[in-house]
Amino acid sequence: MTRTHLVIAGLILTLGLGPILAPALGVPFADASPRYPGTGDRITVVLTSDRQVNSTVVWYDSHNRMRRQSDLPLRRFDKRTGLWTGSLVFTSRVRHQKIDTLFQSNGRFAACAVWVNTTKMREKSARSPRYATTYCR
Repeated sequence: MTRTHLVIAGLILTLGLGPILAPALGVPFADASPRYPGTGDRITVVLTSDRQVNSTVVWYDSHNRMRRQSDLPLRRFDKRTGLWTGSLVFTSRVRHQKIDTLFQSNGRFAACAVWVNTTKMREKSARSPRYATTYCR
């Protein structure tokens, strides 16, 4: 591929016209599937609870290392619903990203949602008399 083709291909991809024009120019275009997240995909985990400070969250980081945080504070409060929300956001650095998440509230309600780029892949919620726990898998 000549330098001119590379410059044109770069412009096409930058302008978001890749899926339309790249094949016509003979330039391969990778359209990553959120179903199989991997290197470069943006992972967003949204946690929701009826308590601001919660028991624990367990997730896989950008290198598929299992992480855990206790005494987890959620930052945003919605007056309408009375729920607290917080997010973990990272860019995958591995070929096959694990996105399972476990969240335990200190209250009666817990919810988690996992997004890959702009697609919601998983969403679970749970109610319990105490320490509601949800597992997005």
